[in-house]
Amino acid sequence: MKKRTIYTNQSQELLGLFEQAGSSAKVMCVPIDYAKKDHVVMFCNGYGDIVRKPFSVKNSPGGLKYLIDQVTRSCRHRRIKKEHVFFGGEDANSYAENFASALRSKGWLVAHVNARDAKKQRQNLQASTDRLDLMGIATMLLNRRANCSAAQTGIYRNLRTLVRHRKKLVVLKTEVRNRVHAVIDRLFPGFLNEKKSGITPFSNSSLYLMENSCSAQQIRRRRRSTLCNILKRYGTADPEATADKLQSYAAQVLTTQNQYAATLQLSLSHHIKLYRCLLENTEQLEKEIALPLAQSQGAFLTSIKGIGIVLAAGVTAEIGSPFEQRPLNNLTSYSGIIPRVKQSGGPNGQAHTGRVSKRSNHLLKDSVVQSAFHIGRFGPKELIVDYRRRKAAGQHADFGMGRRFLRMAISLMKTSQIYLPPHLRNDQVRAQERAGYYLSVWPQLRDKWNKVDALKVAFAKYNPLGQWRHVAQELYGIKLKL
Repeated sequence: MKKRTIYTNQSQELLGLFEQAGSSAKVMCVPIDYAKKDHVVMFCNGYGDIVRKPFSVKNSPGGLKYLIDQVTRSCRHRRIKKEHVFFGGEDANSYAENFASALRSKGWLVAHVNARDAKKQRQNLQASTDRLDLMGIATMLLNRRANCSAAQTGIYRNLRTLVRHRKKLVVLKTEVRNRVHAVIDRLFPGFLNEKKSGITPFSNSSLYLMENSCSAQQIRRRRRSTLCNILKRYGTADPEATADKLQSYAAQVLTTQNQYAATLQLSLSHHIKLYRCLLENTEQLEKEIALPLAQSQGAFLTSIKGIGIVLAAGVTAEIGSPFEQRPLNNLTSYSGIIPRVKQSGGPNGQAHTGRVSKRSNHLLKDSVVQSAFHIGRFGPKELIVDYRRRKAAGQHADFGMGRRFLRMAISLMKTSQIYLPPHLRNDQVRAQERAGYYLSVWPQLRDKWNKVDALKVAFAKYNPLGQWRHVAQELYGIKLKL
């Protein structure tokens, strides 16, 4: 039974280790201040007494072997069992991941402490040294305020890597778009304003024109028939009308002098090539992301109307396995969509609800808020109604809906079921009604996976959605055709 404590995030593994050892003197704590080249390590017992002063360890196989040898020797001298030894460091360093994983693979217990909380342990000190950093980490570890499980494993780790990589590409793509706007504002002001120029911003025809002579003077000089053929070739719906509007608008704008136009056009052309590359890579990553998502419990999130592959993958990547997840209240706080509450004047004092905390997993927060926005506008009817009710009441609808979405997400992932409207969740519902619902939502669910060329993978018999499809067909006597 879990003991009550003021530390809500105490590690059950560390609590068990101390209890098993019987005495804190028979426990060895090895705090590590991770670095790119040389880690700094210290030995102390369960009471916090320093057994060995800080020393350096190479971030290499040789350094790992040296550290293990030193720990083994020290344990032998003090008659401490290997099972009562644990390592720990801050969880913020990417270059620490391989070192920590190597320790785990050799059977050692490795914990991670929150870097912000470790810093608070030494915030009153007027200096920052390797020794003081280690003391902050050691304090967190000895208070059992740590996490002993790896951040992500298996397909969830791969999914997180791909999703975060895609987010970085999206940020780069946005930066390039902004640069394109800056150059266009000098070459052809208003070209990327569809109401003025008639052309859709960053469409295929727009990209071609920007890459190949896009100044207002050049657009005016182009033959109308040539311009129409270009627009038609790259998919413009009404090329003749668009060409007329574009040339008419080009005659009305002030542009840069001819002596600077060639340089600006060269810069614009390079930006467009970079944009095309980022766009292609982003689209390709969406297909790559679909593969690990199809193998995870997060695939069931795509059964919610308004939630596509990218949003489902973003939430799943940061949550990880639902069976190894923290309590829902902690997850909501972790995602940063719960308001801060301040209360004074005793237990019956007035409580004030403030803004949401900025301390959160920002990637998870973005995915949850975007998901809430989509289901509030394009989701099932009952969710749209709830979203509008929250907004009419003056609430922050995206945050409120985000909390509801998280509850739904965890439930769908744990139960391996697709989304069902409230009136179909009752056990007393007739099988025909539920079967009819499955048949009605099946085309939408199938199309989401088909768009990323992952239909067969998603509904393979060994993957979660494939298993659900098989059970649904057998149980309700329906055919869900691929």
